[in-house]
Amino acid sequence: MGPAFDRPGAAREVCDAAYRGGLLTETAGPHDEVVKVLPPLTVADGQLEQGRGMLDEAVVSRGGRRTLAA
Repeated sequence: MGPAFDRPGAAREVCDAAYRGGLLTETAGPHDEVVKVLPPLTVADGQLEQGRGMLDEAVVSRGGRRTLAA
């Protein structure tokens, strides 16, 4: 599960920005419109929060809004 984008290529741009920030993501969906994050099962709450913030920054850097729930 992850954020989906209407504009073609937006999910790839967010994934690239997230990678530059240190977060591994990939695109998913029939048109690669979803950003998918797959944290390990052993991830700590603080790491999840840090990753959420990194994804949020990647979305904003590509012209999106801070819409990810804490």
